[in-house]
Amino acid sequence: MAVLLAGCATGAPFTKLGTIPPGKAVIYIYRPSFMGAAIVYDVKRGDDVIITTKARGYYPYVTDPGEVELWARTESKASVTLDVKAGEVYYVKAGVGVGLLAGRPRLNVVLASEAEEEIAGCKLLVPEGSEAKKE
Repeated sequence: MAVLLAGCATGAPFTKLGTIPPGKAVIYIYRPSFMGAAIVYDVKRGDDVIITTKARGYYPYVTDPGEVELWARTESKASVTLDVKAGEVYYVKAGVGVGLLAGRPRLNVVLASEAEEEIAGCKLLVPEGSEAKKE
């Protein structure tokens, strides 16, 4: 049971960012399902870890506009690429698929209409070693 709980988010309930900083955009990375809670993985941009996903967790990644590739790896790699525009909000849903040795990461860009319902039950994830990590 302790292993499962370690894989769940425990932060504050979901709250949208009040304002997006000028010239920036926000990508909400979220993992709404409890399925595969024992599997945690890092979502990265390049070599930088943005956040370690946990079941029922979310993270508002504030970034500059342009092409943004997010990726994750366990026994396989998953990635998504977004063409980010300043002032806009994007949603990337993380999940876990069945793997041979470990759960496989899944990342999907989803519409706000789907994401807003799912993310409402999530809790804030905080990057290790910092209060919040923003580009």
